[in-house]
Amino acid sequence: MSNNNINNTIYDISTIQQVLINSPLEGIKMLPLNLTILVKASEWEKCLERINVLCSTKWNKKHKYSGKGLVFGETKKCHRAGQYITNCQLRLAQKDTKAYSCTAALKIIQHLDNPNVVTFCQTRAHVNHVPGDWDEVRTLPLPSEAVKIIEDQLKSASSCRSTRISVLRQIDSWGVGVRKPNYEEIYNRMRKMTTLLYMFASDENASISIWLNVKLAEQNYCIFEINLSVYNDSKKQFAFGFQSPMQVSIMRISQSFCLDATHSISSRSDEVLYTLVTCHPQTEKGFTVAYMVTNNQTAIPIKIWLDYLCIKSSFVPMNITIDCSIMEVNAIKEALPHATIHYCDFHVFRAWQHNLDSKIKLNASYTSEQLGNYKTALKNYLRHILIESNEDVFLRAIEDFKLMVQDQSQFLKYFEKKWTENKELLQRWGCPYVSQQHQRYVTNNYVESWHNQLKTIYFGRACIRRLDRLIFILTNDVEFYFEQEVERIHFNNARNSFVASKIQNDMLPSMILNPLGETGNSMDDYNDAVNANKNEVEEEVEEELESGGTAEDRGVYVFDKIAAYSAMMHHGFVDFQTLKTIPGLDQTKADLIKRALADTLRLMDEYRSKNPSYFRNMNTQR
Repeated sequence: MSNNNINNTIYDISTIQQVLINSPLEGIKMLPLNLTILVKASEWEKCLERINVLCSTKWNKKHKYSGKGLVFGETKKCHRAGQYITNCQLRLAQKDTKAYSCTAALKIIQHLDNPNVVTFCQTRAHVNHVPGDWDEVRTLPLPSEAVKIIEDQLKSASSCRSTRISVLRQIDSWGVGVRKPNYEEIYNRMRKMTTLLYMFASDENASISIWLNVKLAEQNYCIFEINLSVYNDSKKQFAFGFQSPMQVSIMRISQSFCLDATHSISSRSDEVLYTLVTCHPQTEKGFTVAYMVTNNQTAIPIKIWLDYLCIKSSFVPMNITIDCSIMEVNAIKEALPHATIHYCDFHVFRAWQHNLDSKIKLNASYTSEQLGNYKTALKNYLRHILIESNEDVFLRAIEDFKLMVQDQSQFLKYFEKKWTENKELLQRWGCPYVSQQHQRYVTNNYVESWHNQLKTIYFGRACIRRLDRLIFILTNDVEFYFEQEVERIHFNNARNSFVASKIQNDMLPSMILNPLGETGNSMDDYNDAVNANKNEVEEEVEEELESGGTAEDRGVYVFDKIAAYSAMMHHGFVDFQTLKTIPGLDQTKADLIKRALADTLRLMDEYRSKNPSYFRNMNTQR
């Protein structure tokens, strides 16, 4: 190589971009071909990484070589080198292979006679692809600087969504050929560094203390912590809990709650998680408002925890639904004497069933089938009692049931002592005594469903070993989900309000009064008017989006409509099954439906094939 092909300037990380030339693509740089570039030996790896970012490339190690007068030498190949030939049938939604038969090569050498300098020289150009093209960026890894920013953000307890937004803002000026992180990549990075995110000390108790007294305190969490060893000298017992500011705000405006505990939250069987759940006023779904973790399964930690919530979080419940737990009853009665306790209907009926099966007996003259029928009849009557809302009918049905089982002394004694001995017991499970605002809490489904989601979705059906990881899951993954759910509802409400604003004012009285029969118009006239107005509104919305909205708005609206039709087709599956059973049905319309659906699937496959990086690969789950 002649001296004319050597650039004698020694570059470092701050100046390396000066040697690069412009690529045919705007905003993308490239290395000059067959030009030897000198860089500082102490910074050559950082310089190479900077070149990769500016040139939208990645150089993989091909082979090393050594020789006389060399400290080291290696040849790198383009990340799109090689060729991939699949033996399987090509799928429409399959991602394109990275191997594209590119022959580009980069030589890196450090000489003994000049060890302070490393030379770069690209000896072959890229072929079969153009670095920096929009389809090329997906094949690149995230820059190490971006990965470091992500990790630093996650270590500071930032959520995945906030981290992504922050990273995108910081790397926006790096160039158009830089790979941008998506939410899944940040979440996967978080999963890889979970020990760094939740394990702040090798000792579990010390790590939990850092969580409660430092990490959560910095985020204005309401922290509850007590040492229960003073109540039991045999072993170390504890209880701690926490609430986010959002949970505190929802708790203060709610009147009805569900309380329950779940086991298997760690590798130690005696540790349980207590959760208070209410119905969120906007999402109308179960929403956790407080957590407590303890290894003392008595009423003591529950009572102290509830006292703390009353003082620190203004917890003043009117109604609480629990399982049939006397321990929880005692704690609630002592801490919240004003609250009405209601037993979960499911657990009440399950307790009845269990005791009825074990205590109801007939003499030997009856067959097992007759005994089974007798028990079934009694269970059906108990179910009728459980759902009766009229107090007089309810009390009369209880007396009638006692007469039905008067010869079953063992079960009758159990039923009277545990469930009907006084009005306080009746009020804990009787439907007539449930207030109107507590009607949706007659079972513990809100909290039972939440505990099931915690173990299946957030734990992945695996047993977590440390409680500091439980804290991390509850304060990051779960908290993020609830925040996103509220944002989704706000967006949908805004959209519905926009549609409602397009309804003509002169239609509103008929829309409100006709269903009550307070106008002279017939229901058919009312339905026709509403349907006609609905069509006009939809047309106005479509016209406004087509004419005044942005391209993104129009695209979102179209795909929202498609998704709505798709959901309707999903729910119409049973109707299609029913159509098969109708004799003499005209098949003409069925053929039209079949062709329309086939065209829909074909067009969707075209979308997938043209945008493979945005769709999930069913084999690789990406």
